[in-house]
This record gives sequence, structure tokens and C-alpha cells, in this order.
Amino acid sequence: MLTSDLFSLPTLGYAAITLAFILMVKSLVKPTYPSNIPPFPARPYPILGHLPYVMKGQRVKIQEWRKTVGDIFSLYMGPQLYVVINESKLIREALVANADALSNRQPLPHVEGSTSGISLSNGPMWKEQRTVSMSILRSFGMGKSSLASKISEEISEYLKALAQLGGRPEDVRILTRTSVSNTICSIIVGKRFDYQDPFLIAFLESFNKQLQAAENLSPVVIWPWLRHIPGNFLNSKTLNREIHAVIEQFCDKFIEQVTKDEDDMPECFISQYWREMNKMKAQGKSTTLIVENLRWSLFQLFFAGTDTTSTTIMWYMYFMLRHPHIQKKVYHELSEVVGVERAPDLQDKTKLNYFWATVMETQRLASIVPQSIPHLCIADVTIQGYTIPAKTVVLPNLDAVMLDENTWEEPLKFRPERFLDDTGALIKPDSFIPFSVGQ
Repeated sequence: MLTSDLFSLPTLGYAAITLAFILMVKSLVKPTYPSNIPPFPARPYPILGHLPYVMKGQRVKIQEWRKTVGDIFSLYMGPQLYVVINESKLIREALVANADALSNRQPLPHVEGSTSGISLSNGPMWKEQRTVSMSILRSFGMGKSSLASKISEEISEYLKALAQLGGRPEDVRILTRTSVSNTICSIIVGKRFDYQDPFLIAFLESFNKQLQAAENLSPVVIWPWLRHIPGNFLNSKTLNREIHAVIEQFCDKFIEQVTKDEDDMPECFISQYWREMNKMKAQGKSTTLIVENLRWSLFQLFFAGTDTTSTTIMWYMYFMLRHPHIQKKVYHELSEVVGVERAPDLQDKTKLNYFWATVMETQRLASIVPQSIPHLCIADVTIQGYTIPAKTVVLPNLDAVMLDENTWEEPLKFRPERFLDDTGALIKPDSFIPFSVGQ
């Protein structure tokens, strides 16, 4: 009877509520920080901190605060101290000069297993995952003709699909995301899929569900105890479920397909990681190269690569349609350098300065990544004379850098010429950091 009562639903419910309450109280106790932390832009609310200020538009509010407070300021998001950095030199000082203290990522407690893989792991695990993954990508062809040929093949199929629309109005976001995902598939799995392949369609649908579930989850990141509330608070359980569905139904399937015959694996990211993992095992070395990290690395590579690349392409289309005179200049340069009989290749890259200037201006004005991945400070550091204490979350605000009127003349106008010198050569200012810097 005692055992039955102990595990009854009401008892478990009370236990969950009690646990959530204890964790909540613990999270409300703010630590004592040094007096010279970066200034606050406004008085924080009790318990909520500065969260109410940014609920209706974080990007706009942070830009307003940057104008009134300066290039670096502090925020409380609930009990968690954040430091927002809004200037490129200070971002480099934080993420490059102080990389050892700021290479860790802010954890996502609502996603089980998210500290595995290449993106959100920390310490020795992150270093090994990043070193091996980058080595594989370079050897596989990042920046080489072997990868360029795969991309050219995919672009050809993408253009055919666009032509089949017959000029009628169409939302091409799904088609663009499908094409970009296919390019990543060719790198990771060693093959591309037909656009109508049920496996690829289901894969992208799962990704879309995950993106939708990720909206409005900030409170769960700030107060991890919220995930213990019964039910599906702010879709936190839905997000966890959709992420694991992608990993189990697709990433695991990719690994199984590639490694089913270890003597005849296709050349791709999975096979090279698999060989390196087995080599470390055979040598008896301690390693973080394990299947669990491979599963999560695949998911993170798909997610990061698909979203940023497809978003850049869509914004590029938009700017070309809005500025037909610039589109004509790009077409003229392509016609002069490449002609109309073949597709561009890597050998043409250094000769297409105006085209690359339009790509860079797209990434700048669209601000593809408004804020970089939040970094968790693991030791006290000093930035611009301010102390940033350990356990602070540092948020590089790339929006402010990309749209800074002190750096870019008329920053809200699409002007590719800002990336060209007087001779027409391509230039890359230090303030151009569309995907952040550092580790």
C-alpha cells in the first residue's frame, strides 16, 4: 500500500511541483558580482530582470540600448547575468584574445544530449570534435574543386526546378532549403536525393517542426526548472521530441547506410569520422570520437548549414529583385568572366569581385545571424576595463556591428561598392563578421 501511494499520480504531481519550486527559489538567488561589471541600460524588474523590456522585440531594444549605453552593457535575464557586446574590436577582444575563458557555449538544458557534437559541447570534447570535423571537411573538399563539382550539380537541379515553375509567383523557400540540404547530404552521406524522395521530404518536414517548436523558448533557457512543469510548457517537450526524431529517424539512418559495409564505405563525412573513431579505439587512446557525438554533429551540421545558407540565398534574391540595376551589373560581370556556355567554377572566384561584393553586402544588410551563439564565461576576464565574471553569458550582437552607422556609410542602403576599392579589388573590412569570430 505504501509503495502504491508513493508512486500514485497525485503524489508524483506534488513531487514535481515541489522540485520545480525548489529549483525556482535556487535560481532566484543572484550571486554577488564585482562593482565594475558593464553598466545596465535600465533598472531590472524583480525576478524577471530585463526580460520584459525585450519581449516585444529583442533586436530593436538592444539596438536602442546600444545608442544610449554604449558598446558593452549588462542585462539580467531572470537571475542570469548577460553581457552584450556591440562592437567588432570588442568582440574580437572577447572571443579571440580571451578564447580560453570564452570558448564554452551556454547549455540548453531543455534539450537532452545537446552538449554532444561539435556546436554545443565544451572543453576537451569540443576541441577534439572541432579539430577532427574541420580536418574531415577540409580533406573532403571544402574550398576545393571536388566539393565545387557537387555544388554545381546541385545548382543545376535547383535551376531546373525553378524553370519548371514557368514564371508564376511561388514561395521558393522550401525548394531552396531542400537544395541546400541536398548539398550538405552530398558532403555528409556521399550522395544527393531527388527533390521528391519521400525520405528527404520527411527529413525536411521534421526540421521545420523543430524550428517552429524552438520559437519563444527563451524562458526555458533562462529558468531551466520550467521544463519540470507538468505538460508541454512553451513547447519545450515538443522541441526535445522533434530534435530526437531527426537524430533517430534520419541521422542514425544515414550512419547505418554509410557504415553497413566498412570495407566499402562512400567517401563522406560519416565514413571519415567512423575510420578515425575506429583508429583511436584500435590504438587504445582516450577519445571523444564516439557514435553519440557523431549523431549530434550530423544534426548540428545540417541545422547550421541549411538555415544560414538558404537564408542568405533568399535575401540575395530579394535584393537583386529590389535593385535591378545591380542585378544587371552582376550579370554583365558573369557574362564577361564566365560567358554563357558554362557554369562558374572555383577558377573564376578571384575574377568575380562585384558578384562577391553583392554577396557580402547581402550578409551585412540582412544581418543573417543577428546574435552569435551565446558564450559561457568560465573565468573572470576584463574587456574594455570592465570585469566579466565567471558564469556570465556573453552575447556578441552582430546586428550592431553589421548595421553600425559609424562604420558603414548609409548602413541601411544596399551598396555593394563598399566592399570594393578604387581599382575594383575586393576588400574585407575587419568589421565584416557576419558569422562572428573566434572559436
